[in-house]
Amino acid sequence: VTGTATETDMATVTIGAGTITATGGLLVVAAGTATNVGGGSKVARLYLGATTVATVTRTGANAQDWIIVAWCFNTAAAAQRWAIYRATDDATTLTIDYITSAIDTASAATLKVSGDLSDATDTITQTMMDVFIVQIT
Repeated sequence: VTGTATETDMATVTIGAGTITATGGLLVVAAGTATNVGGGSKVARLYLGATTVATVTRTGANAQDWIIVAWCFNTAAAAQRWAIYRATDDATTLTIDYITSAIDTASAATLKVSGDLSDATDTITQTMMDVFIVQIT
């Protein structure tokens, strides 16, 4: 994403209805780079449906890599527990989160990574996104 200060999808995948069962889950690994020209904030976000699961923000004046590793476990078809690790390569923004969500995985949902710039001359890229479906019995 460059040349715009509007949040833009960088990667999307549709998780089909019922793919994540009531006791299933996801492992998502997304990574990329943020480069600085204008000095504004560079933000990568992970969504499942309309829910923001994780956010990585870089405001430094130099290029940085970013990564989000998110484990999602259903405790019911519409109740998730998330363990999230997110960081940039300067290691000062390493954050570990535990959150909950209420996304109905019996219905299809879009999993996506977006990029958002406060200065359109900066750049944020998504260079990988891997999604693993986990079945827990």
